[in-house]
Amino acid sequence: MLFATGLVAGPALFLLILLTLQRLLAPRRPDPVKESAFECGIPQADVPWKPFNVRFAAVAALFVIFDVEGVLLFAVAPAVKGSLAGVLEVGAFVSMLAIGLLYAWRKGLLSWLR
Repeated sequence: MLFATGLVAGPALFLLILLTLQRLLAPRRPDPVKESAFECGIPQADVPWKPFNVRFAAVAALFVIFDVEGVLLFAVAPAVKGSLAGVLEVGAFVSMLAIGLLYAWRKGLLSWLR
């Protein structure tokens, strides 16, 4: 629908033209120094794309999720104070948190706690 109106076709065509011009006109001078990884002026010590344990990323994601949701609980608590609907909503929210925590525990993502 948007392509038919030209609202997206115009900018998309402009972008395609710019990318083509850049590909045709930009100088290409490959250099190993320019293509090497650079960090604080220190020569690279090891391979930059070394595999790492995915568990660290999973633990970091779990921390962010539960940290943000915990902060949301503190933000929502004053707004729902004294209402049955608010208590039910917060209860549903906390039960979803508990289900997520149980799932992560069963999958072994929290094995470092044992």
